[in-house]
Amino acid sequence: PVRRSQIIEEHPEWSAEMIKVINEGYLLVGMTTDQVRAAWGRPCWTCTGTAKDKEWDKWRSWEYQTQIVFFDRSEKVTRWSKK
Repeated sequence: PVRRSQIIEEHPEWSAEMIKVINEGYLLVGMTTDQVRAAWGRPCWTCTGTAKDKEWDKWRSWEYQTQIVFFDRSEKVTRWSKK
């Protein structure tokens, strides 16, 4: 499995503040999929679908043991919630 430190090393463009958030295991709205993977690890399950909200839009979600993380079409976190 890929370790947190390895993912962080692959992204020198991430700010010190973002790395601190990741190392503490937190999520923020706007995080990328790589940042979520670094913070929380690999998801148990992933899903991609479409939803009609003003227009048809693609969305993606990652399911963890107790949480579901939702991403927009640019693969940035929009929200997360308990299962």
